[in-house]
Amino acid sequence: MLSDSDFRFCLQQIDGFQRTRDKLPTFATIDGWLYPPRLNLEQCSSERTARYKTSLLSSFHLSPFTLIDATGGFGVDTFFMSEAADETHYFEQNAELAAIAEQNFRLAGKSIHCHAEAFDTEILCNLVGGKTEECREFVEPLSGVLYLDPARRDTHGGEVFRLEDCTPNVIDIVRYVQRNCPNMRILLKLSPMLDIRQAVLRLGGTWDVYILSISNEVKELLLLSGGTNTINAVSLDDAGAHSLSFTPAEEQSADAQFVSAEQPLPGLYIYEPDAAILKAGAFRLPSARFGLLKADRNTHLYLSPDHPFPSSPSNSLPPGRTWKIIGVYTRAKEVQCALTRANVLARNYVVPADALRKQLRLKDGGDDYIIGCRMADKPLLLHCRRVPPPTV
Repeated sequence: MLSDSDFRFCLQQIDGFQRTRDKLPTFATIDGWLYPPRLNLEQCSSERTARYKTSLLSSFHLSPFTLIDATGGFGVDTFFMSEAADETHYFEQNAELAAIAEQNFRLAGKSIHCHAEAFDTEILCNLVGGKTEECREFVEPLSGVLYLDPARRDTHGGEVFRLEDCTPNVIDIVRYVQRNCPNMRILLKLSPMLDIRQAVLRLGGTWDVYILSISNEVKELLLLSGGTNTINAVSLDDAGAHSLSFTPAEEQSADAQFVSAEQPLPGLYIYEPDAAILKAGAFRLPSARFGLLKADRNTHLYLSPDHPFPSSPSNSLPPGRTWKIIGVYTRAKEVQCALTRANVLARNYVVPADALRKQLRLKDGGDDYIIGCRMADKPLLLHCRRVPPPTV
């Protein structure tokens, strides 16, 4: 007969396995893997984004290389990123969560030093060396990466967005490292809702930005210290990582070409960028770099006579969504005469999608789309059909 606590634990394991077998497929194959409470699972990285971070660390070519995960949680990022490091330290102040992670690491044969305590700068000094007030002696500094995924909840459970309101205080730790740890790079995982420009200004120094999306949804915002102020919009799928990289100066100086009022639209393809590109603020660049016509200054749709999806992940636009224009209308009655069913979208249109759907009185679904947008300084209703990306 199971006790109440044992019964709850069994339910937690079943629920954890079912919730994460797609998100964390490697863990699902390991017999005896332990799962924490649901909240910790919801907050953890996916295997796909953790593996991307591992590839970033591998590109550093540092040796010896110490990885410090200061906010370990369930240990997903620690587990995968440890593959790129010579030595790995995991910190987690929640003792129960730390115990689960340590047992899982041991089960998988991972040599990871687990610390069930809150991380602070004195611990950092002792691990990687340096000469500071906290360190009584000078220790030859090692090459290392400090990874921080701070808690973004206040004491009442509400979400916070300012870096100094996170736990631990990101600003304090970053400034300590900048002053005292010359061989230490910092990798921050922050809220996708964060204003990237303001965050970089607040942190000081140079940072590369990585915006990771899966299935056209931004999942993670990463900041990597010591970079070249490059912004990387990365779409992750089964084929790998599709990236668009640029600097803020390149976006600002990009000479975008816009659709003219005389442009015949039927037969053209419309490309809507992946969510990572839009979050990155690459609005003019797709036109200038890839020869696409931008619909309007504030309409982030791009037109081409050719299918604009990439021929290879490394040398073109990350996959977004593409439609072929079938017809062009200016009034709801014209659409109603042509169609009875269509999916309705609004992009920089006079009304939002829900209101436009009510105006058009169309049934949802099917292969047809009506995209309300501002194009060539006019509000238009575009009758389109979705085009799948080609197989790479």
